Amino acid sequence: MYKNKLEEILQKEFPHRDIIKLKDLTSKIAGISKVRYGNNCTNSNYDEISLNYVDEDGYIYINEKESPPANETALKNQELHQGDLIILHRGKIGKMGIIGADYKRRVVGNNSMIRIQFNDNRRNNTPFFVMQYLQLSYVKDYINNYIPSSGSIKRKILNPTVLEMLPIPIFKENEFNFKRFIIQKKQLKINIILMKNKLDSLLEKQDLLNERNFNQAINNTEISLDIIDKDAEKLDKIRLLNNQISELLNNY
Repeated sequence: MYKNKLEEILQKEFPHRDIIKLKDLTSKIAGISKVRYGNNCTNSNYDEISLNYVDEDGYIYINEKESPPANETALKNQELHQGDLIILHRGKIGKMGIIGADYKRRVVGNNSMIRIQFNDNRRNNTPFFVMQYLQLSYVKDYINNYIPSSGSIKRKILNPTVLEMLPIPIFKENEFNFKRFIIQKKQLKINIILMKNKLDSLLEKQDLLNERNFNQAINNTEISLDIIDKDAEKLDKIRLLNNQISELLNNY
């Protein structure tokens, strides 16, 4: 039922696109295995990623620290590469990030993650397309309804097979710069949040200033006109800013 519903949504939202499976855009989707096991743990020259460290562009960065000795064969098998998309498999689908290019040491994940790998000719734009697609509300609903559960949301485990068979619109690597699209959208959101925080701070300052100006005007009526003039100047600037924001909203 959920599968048919998702495919209906996709056909409506993307009427000019063929609907394929996620496995058709990837080279492999699998859980990440442990690298520290057995008696042959001698190599500490690696970093283990955490999805707590994802930058504003969607890349995973390293919180450098000393790594426990690991099995060399496991490190070779589990080493992550540029463009790999990493997802937590516990609980409802949520945190995810993309492996970047500029790490000092080889990088591995832990066994709470799923790794989505792409062919070499799909490591630039396709990971960003898939990451954004997996965060669409109706896609998350579909996946969460298919995740096996042990009676608790926290015990839900995302199966790689669910991702492999996930319906998705076909996407050609070089037809659209999706990487740039996603990065700019994220940066725009960050700037809007920063602007909102500054406006909230300005509002708090204005409340305090109102009290101070009231006291000044009562204690010294000669400066009241100066206060009014300064407030009028601030009001003109705020009106101009308001007009600019209104114009921006109208262009969305």
